[in-house]
Amino acid sequence: TNFQHPFAITNKLVQLNGHLCRQLCSQTLGLIAAHTVVCREHFTPELALRLITPECSLFYARPGESSSFSELPFSDPFWGFYWPGGQALARHLLDNPGRVRGRRVIDVGCGCGAAGIAALMAGGAASVIFNDIDQVALEATRLNLSINQLDHADGAIAATGQRVQFVSDDLIGQWPPLCTANEQPQVMLIGDLFYSEEAAARLADWALKAAAGGRPRGSAAAEVLVGDPVLVATIFAERANLRLLARYCLPSEFMYEAGPGTGAVGVYATMPKAADTNGARPELGTID
Repeated sequence: TNFQHPFAITNKLVQLNGHLCRQLCSQTLGLIAAHTVVCREHFTPELALRLITPECSLFYARPGESSSFSELPFSDPFWGFYWPGGQALARHLLDNPGRVRGRRVIDVGCGCGAAGIAALMAGGAASVIFNDIDQVALEATRLNLSINQLDHADGAIAATGQRVQFVSDDLIGQWPPLCTANEQPQVMLIGDLFYSEEAAARLADWALKAAAGGRPRGSAAAEVLVGDPVLVATIFAERANLRLLARYCLPSEFMYEAGPGTGAVGVYATMPKAADTNGARPELGTID
């Protein structure tokens, strides 16, 4: 499934207000449901996720191979695949809920929203910002929240009061993100985004800034958790100052969308470099 990855996506849904926006979102949710299946056959079976699997016609679509490709409802449904770094990151949070318990979390490039959902379900995160530059990914995340009984209205999970927010702005480079006002995230989740030199350069600098804190004056450091195949993370480990926290071996049947060498997946923490900390240190979550 040679779909492009998130930073290659152009958000084709215009941000609208009022009735037209609600109608468009409702239509999008319907299309997502029609072209995906609810799946638990992955590394985090605790989570039910709407995914594109071999049962779906969209799984076999290829740009340039079919005259009907342009007629498909989504030009690049990356959010319909559970990428290996996201699976490892969500697994790590489900197994170690102390990492996010009671803390404010941001899931960057959230795709299907699995990592942020894991933070809410098992970790008891106080709040999660789901961030993706593709509005369709945010609608897919809303759907996945609902099928996991995380009904959300007025910005909060009904049963628990945990706050949720959906942001389609490109936040990379902003620390703290402008959308967070006075409640900046304490944990940043980054899954499968170190996929190119350009993307890695932007992310590494941003992650280091977040992990260091202190800039602008008074901003606190955040714990930055990265999930990516070991082969990929090794390439960028020095630039992003990554420290391995956990290593997982994903079975091949959970790797529909991945290429060779992606079965070994790591969860890493971006560690602040001494020269950049201004005395700040991220407040680390706990291993359960």
